[in-house]
Formats: sequence, C-alpha cells, structure tokens
Amino acid sequence: MAKKEITQTAQVSDKKLRTKDLIYAGAFGAIYIVLMLAIVMTTGAVPVLYILEPLFVGIVCATVYELCVLKVHKFGAALILGILFAAVSCSGYLVAMALAVLAALLAEFVMMAGKYKSKKMFLLSFVAFNLNMVCPFTQLYFKKDEFLSIARNFYGEEYAAGVEKLASAWLPLLQIALAVIGALIGIAIASKLIKKHFEKAGIV
Repeated sequence: MAKKEITQTAQVSDKKLRTKDLIYAGAFGAIYIVLMLAIVMTTGAVPVLYILEPLFVGIVCATVYELCVLKVHKFGAALILGILFAAVSCSGYLVAMALAVLAALLAEFVMMAGKYKSKKMFLLSFVAFNLNMVCPFTQLYFKKDEFLSIARNFYGEEYAAGVEKLASAWLPLLQIALAVIGALIGIAIASKLIKKHFEKAGIV
C-alpha cells in the first residue's frame, strides 16, 4: 500500500467485520499481547523501567497494531485489540478496563475520521490506542496504598518503596506523555517496516 488511500474497493465497500477479519484481529491481538507481556515481564522488576513501560510498549508494539488495522481497515479491529488488552492487563480494576476500552474506541474514531482509507489516520490512531498502557497504572494513581501492598507482597519492601518514590502527583501526566512519545517513535518505525517489507509482500 504505497499510497495514502487504500484502493481495495471491494473491501472498503464492505464495512462489516467478516470471519477472516476477526481471525486477523485475533491473531494480531495475540501477538500484540505476547509482545506487551514480554516487555512488562522484562522491565517490571525494576521500578524506573516499570514506570517507563508505556514508552517501551509504544515503540515495540506499533508495527503489530498497524499491521492489524491496515489489514482489516474496518471498524472493530482496534476495539478487539483493546478488549483483549483490557482483559489481560486490567482485569483486576474495572476503572482501568473501562479506560483501556475507551482508548481503543478513540483509536477507532481517529481511523473513522479518515474513513478507514487514510494511511496517515491509521498510523496516528496508535497514539490514541497506546494510551491504554497508562490504564494498568490507574490503581497506583487512585488506590496507591492498595497497589503498594500488592507490590510489597510480590516483590518485597524495597521494590514497593522504589515505586512509591516515583508515584508522585505528576506521574499520570508523565506516563501519558511517555505513551504518546513511544507511539510516535513506534509509528515512525512501523511506517518504514510496513513500506519496506509488508507492502511488497502483499500482506497489507
């Protein structure tokens, strides 16, 4: 897809998700979740790196997200990924789950603004989608003592103290900024990879 506009008329005219679309979304969603969990497990044991996870996930997972939405290019692809993300990463806190789904819906609205044909809007939608990486931290923002108690039980007093030291009032804004920066870096990488490898192979 070298042009900004998707020219596959038959697919654009059919706006309903079909079985193959659900399969694509589910497959890419599974890959996305595996990559995200690998990053979380790798960085989660160090408080500073734990706080930086929205940045890391945005950089690494952008390409998978873009392959998914560019392949399906219909309403629902980002939402399916968002629901999977919420179920895996935010299941312990309903507020976090709701916010993660809202981030996915926001991504859908960005793509909708481009009528699911604009490559630029597909790419930019990941900025909205990657805000879901802030959602698992909402328990730390709003129920700090409960979160630290869980962290203390799993990782020890030193780890909990390190997280508490970083959990200042400005942490939500910092992580939102990290999510946006990570997404923008990831988009730049994804755009080059997709153009160089996946478009030529006919995958998108």
